[in-house]
Amino acid sequence: MNFFNVGKYFTLVDMPGYGYCAPQDFVEMVEAYLQERHTLKRTFLLVDGVVGLQKTDHIAIEMLEEFGIPYVASSKIIFFSQSFLFEPTQLVLTKIDRASRGLLLKNVLEIQEFVKEKTQGCFPQLFLVSSLEFSGVHLLRCFIAHVTGNLPVAETN
Repeated sequence: MNFFNVGKYFTLVDMPGYGYCAPQDFVEMVEAYLQERHTLKRTFLLVDGVVGLQKTDHIAIEMLEEFGIPYVASSKIIFFSQSFLFEPTQLVLTKIDRASRGLLLKNVLEIQEFVKEKTQGCFPQLFLVSSLEFSGVHLLRCFIAHVTGNLPVAETN
């Protein structure tokens, strides 16, 4: 696990290799972290936009559901730690620039159906991002700033 302090505001915990070359003790390592981390604010599960939900994603989601930990889906697991109560997990669909429109639509619809039918703690809004084209990144950053208490929602008049 890699820990990144974002100023004085929050800590981002990244789990590189999740889903691709996860270590054999991945489940035990994550399980221990989730059970002991009382300041966990939200989790983001990153899902590859080209391949959609994989077996490892289902395992991660089952674990998050079992422990009642809020999450967001994406292709990695990213944890935000802060002194707040748990809020829903968030799903983030990554590498959207690599998928054809038809494939991307198929994967989005499958993920939305899965979230609706099979999850309790997953935030229903799916974030679609591309680090190459930078699409969706600004909205995701704003959302992260908001859920960590660093960006209030503007009131409309």
